[in-house]
Amino acid sequence: MAMRLRAGRGRPDRILHAIEDIESPVRDIPHVIHSYTAYLFHKLEQCSEITPDERITTAADLLLESPEDREAAEASIDLLGSIRSAVSARVLVHVISEPILDEDLETRAYKQLRGMWPLPRHYIVYSLKPHNHEDIPFRWFQLLVDCEEPSAVDRILEEVVVHAEDPDFRQDLLALLGLLGQTRDPETEDKILQVLNSERAPRAAVEMLEEFLKNAETPRHRDTKPESPWASLDRMYTANRRYLAAAKLFDDGKKSEAVRALDELLKDEPQYPFALILKRMF
Repeated sequence: MAMRLRAGRGRPDRILHAIEDIESPVRDIPHVIHSYTAYLFHKLEQCSEITPDERITTAADLLLESPEDREAAEASIDLLGSIRSAVSARVLVHVISEPILDEDLETRAYKQLRGMWPLPRHYIVYSLKPHNHEDIPFRWFQLLVDCEEPSAVDRILEEVVVHAEDPDFRQDLLALLGLLGQTRDPETEDKILQVLNSERAPRAAVEMLEEFLKNAETPRHRDTKPESPWASLDRMYTANRRYLAAAKLFDDGKKSEAVRALDELLKDEPQYPFALILKRMF
């Protein structure tokens, strides 16, 4: 979309700026909504033409209808893990969210999901968003933490804020807080403090988080590896800020300065898409 708008040679507008700024929300821009809706319908039409994989449907039926058949369950779990598709991942994600398997078989399914990451991610994040679950699927959050999902801490804190005042969720929430001490997210403590300082946090949530901070060690100063997801996110945001500065120079007619800024950015991030698009405009 950015490439088409740039190629139009018109004066940059709000839509282009919003698309190029990765921190800018685009959910209220009609052009984006219409384009994405058309893309979704196209994908749905493609899906309707695909014949379901009978291996997945058979394995899913065995797991969900006869979980007590250990031999069939083991074979089904291993088969689903070997197929590596979003559909097979969704079946295993559902299985570990419900107490339908023996503990060792559930652990087996969990290990398969770890090996399939990030295929299970989208279904988990989508399913957690409405907060209409009667029980908190602990295994899902454990998977987010173990697979170093950058938003894991945010997802846990959101559950605490939403459900803290319901006593039926207390034990589940305490178990989730235990996962915070295992995350490698270097901003864990800062994120907790943001919730504590927020007016939207209910008193019950504040008390739980304050108690957690008193008794648990959080990895605020823990170094992260260069290839960690948090380091990758930092590089992505830094690259975008550098690009926006170069784009502003270009839009203001300072093309020689924009070229230098883009060249410096591409030296560090040779495949940065926005920068490559803008370079073609010269």
